[in-house]
Amino acid sequence: MQKGELIMLHIGQCGVQAGHTFWEQLTYEHGIHPDGFNQLSNLDNESKVEPISFFHLTGDERYVPRSIFIDSEPSTTDEVQNGLFRSLFNPCSFIHGKEEAANNYARGRFILGAQIMEPIVERVRKEVEATDMCQGFVVNHSTGGGTGSGVTVRVMEHLSDTFNKAANVQIPIYPSEYLSTAVVDPYNALLHSGFNIPYSNLVVMLDNHAIMQLLSRHLQIEKPTFLFLNRMFSQISSCLFCGFHFNADPTCGSLEELATNLVPFPQLHFTFVRYAPIVGLRRNGFHSTVNPAQDLTRAVLDPNYSTLTADKASRGKMIACCLAFRGASAGCQRGLAQVISETKRTGRLNFVDWCPTGVKVRIHAVPPLRPVPESGIAETPANVILIGNGAGVAVKELSVILMQFERLYEKRCFVHWYVGEGMEEGEFDEAADLLKDISDKYANADESGI
Repeated sequence: MQKGELIMLHIGQCGVQAGHTFWEQLTYEHGIHPDGFNQLSNLDNESKVEPISFFHLTGDERYVPRSIFIDSEPSTTDEVQNGLFRSLFNPCSFIHGKEEAANNYARGRFILGAQIMEPIVERVRKEVEATDMCQGFVVNHSTGGGTGSGVTVRVMEHLSDTFNKAANVQIPIYPSEYLSTAVVDPYNALLHSGFNIPYSNLVVMLDNHAIMQLLSRHLQIEKPTFLFLNRMFSQISSCLFCGFHFNADPTCGSLEELATNLVPFPQLHFTFVRYAPIVGLRRNGFHSTVNPAQDLTRAVLDPNYSTLTADKASRGKMIACCLAFRGASAGCQRGLAQVISETKRTGRLNFVDWCPTGVKVRIHAVPPLRPVPESGIAETPANVILIGNGAGVAVKELSVILMQFERLYEKRCFVHWYVGEGMEEGEFDEAADLLKDISDKYANADESGI
């Protein structure tokens, strides 16, 4: 049953590059050629489900992604338009300005965002009009770059105001304490996270350092490139939205339902993901026994499979979580309650007192296909993703953002660059106060005070 279409927005260099590999993965899974025509004869019947939630199907039987690529300057979007998949995308789906945001949130939001906002609004309108029932938007970007942080807030504000019945889900890549691309990343991450709070229904936080550790540990890749990171991101995103691009899945629900199950209060929407198994081509890292669903559950409940560094450092309580299995049958639920009870008893999975039964299970029968060639990831018969809203995890991640911000801001380092692009200095304090308020609410939830 068709549940409605999703529109993907890829913003900034990180978003555009990760978006490119995401569509590469989806076309590979559905047997769609880089020119948009399908080759479904090579797939089994379950994989032949038309992915119309994510693709337009044109009159000449060509699949066109429901996507918009946005950047403040043309170099990254040009790479996609001139690459292998240049015939897959609608040329009108690429929107860019003429100059870069220079790692400056204020420049992205107030200057360059204003210059490209009109074509963005028009493209979003046309994409929505091309759907039967748009259930929501999925936006991926970084929070450290000027475009990914600043332009994204402007776009999210428009989506929230104009399509207030559609769900807005973000998948931001956060800067890490251990891996950062610019000294002002903490400013951009704080300003984006604070001022974006009213516009998003669900935020799925990732960071490159955690993903890099996963690749190093499980795939034995010593120095993963950003291409490896993006392909891992694509594998995780495909699993996260499996029930949407394989529309026959009756257990999936809608994007809004996903957010409803994970977000108890509107502002407490900062979630994380864990993914298992991660198996290299040499078959290292995961070995299943009699009950693969139980083994997968035990693995994914281990923070070492997390894509967010703060998750590994936190021992706080969980507010809610969703386990989404792929390649498993309905019978796999047998024994899952036992595993979950076992982890609760041993302290590996603790829920807040006021939400003691917060585990939702989704099962997608379509098996995972091997990621695109050269990804380094082996094909497995099943996988699972955990999407969690953890009070301790959110407090830890927001505390890291605030701590890194305060180190710079106490000396007022680089503040003049932001004020010179249309911001007021007081907006730094305002964004910090907004994040502190959210962190306090999460801490209160962890102490069962809500």
